[in-house]
Amino acid sequence: MLHIANIIRDQKFIDGQIAYHELTADLCQHDYFIVSWTKSIEFKYMTKKDRVQVVNPDELINILGTNKYDALFIHNFLYMPLHYMWKVPASIKVFWFAWGYDFYNTPKDQPYVSIPLLHQKSKELLRELRASQARISCFTKFKRSAKHYVKNLFQYNKQDHNDNPDVYKKAVSRVDYFSGVFPLEYDLLNQKPEFHAQKVAYEYTNPVDWDNDFETIPKIGNNVLIGNSADINNNHLDMLDYLKEVDFSGKKIIVPLSYGGSKQYANKIDKAYKELLGKECLTLLEYMSREDYLELLSSVGVGIFFHERQQATCNIEELLRHGVKLFLSETSINYRHYKSVGYHIYSLQHDFNQQALDIPLTEEQKKHNEQLWLRTSNREYRLQYLYDIYDLLKQPNR
Repeated sequence: MLHIANIIRDQKFIDGQIAYHELTADLCQHDYFIVSWTKSIEFKYMTKKDRVQVVNPDELINILGTNKYDALFIHNFLYMPLHYMWKVPASIKVFWFAWGYDFYNTPKDQPYVSIPLLHQKSKELLRELRASQARISCFTKFKRSAKHYVKNLFQYNKQDHNDNPDVYKKAVSRVDYFSGVFPLEYDLLNQKPEFHAQKVAYEYTNPVDWDNDFETIPKIGNNVLIGNSADINNNHLDMLDYLKEVDFSGKKIIVPLSYGGSKQYANKIDKAYKELLGKECLTLLEYMSREDYLELLSSVGVGIFFHERQQATCNIEELLRHGVKLFLSETSINYRHYKSVGYHIYSLQHDFNQQALDIPLTEEQKKHNEQLWLRTSNREYRLQYLYDIYDLLKQPNR
């Protein structure tokens, strides 16, 4: 039997991932680790926390050195202390399952894959937020500087080096296999000289969503979903330029701001949207359970996303399969991917207007999008991703 170590964090879709792996328990044992120097982890999202071991980086390397594991699955590159990557035994194959911000936004000052992520107003807001954070007293700055100096002297291994470009690149060169959310993301990384990983397919999914083959398209609501989180890459402020040109009478404008990003940013967006849209605007500032959030999505008839990188794909695909009309930035990775697959989606920049907002997808378009989703979302198709990886690990010269 194969044994695989998974590096994770307390994130909202990890429970589903554990359930996904458990469907192949007769072929592979999956163990789960949160790597942290702090052992007291407060779980906010996961319910399967009994399956998780919290270890520090040195303990992880000792565990991996027991010859028990065939592979290391890193769910988001930043959840592994990257300066420890070269301590992973050479016999263990390293899989990087990228989430997006672990290469589009990291390292912080020199992103590994650099594409324009922010539009003008969001750029200005980012500068404002950074300036606000920088306005601290000289004494506070001195204390932080002194503390950082001492930390550098005595706690090198306990620091986060993941934003160091040299450490990041060296860690990338240790990766054996890579899967992005979209296949085209492999091509973006494959242009890098230190990137030698082979391409594999892997899926973030939840078995409870499988085999939900609707005989009829479910009824959808009349509300409008804006973005997916409080991450500034949503370009919320720039989206207002499009929203102010249409009439949303009779529709609720739902703006999720409870996940990702900072509270300062969420409050700024909350204020800006309520000033423009008034009582029709529903900003979500508190985290909702998956069940409650899916119920809220069932009230949506239009979704608008202004990300430029791959992002919000769970929201996008949930809406696509239910016949919701979507407007995406036509310069985005999201738009390129979903258009190439064949989904009926629309350009925010060129298609969004009052008529486009008010006219839903046709029944034929809804059914087409649903069938595209079902084609790659059934039980057999998604389990094959794991079977292919297991077969790869069983090869004698892997």
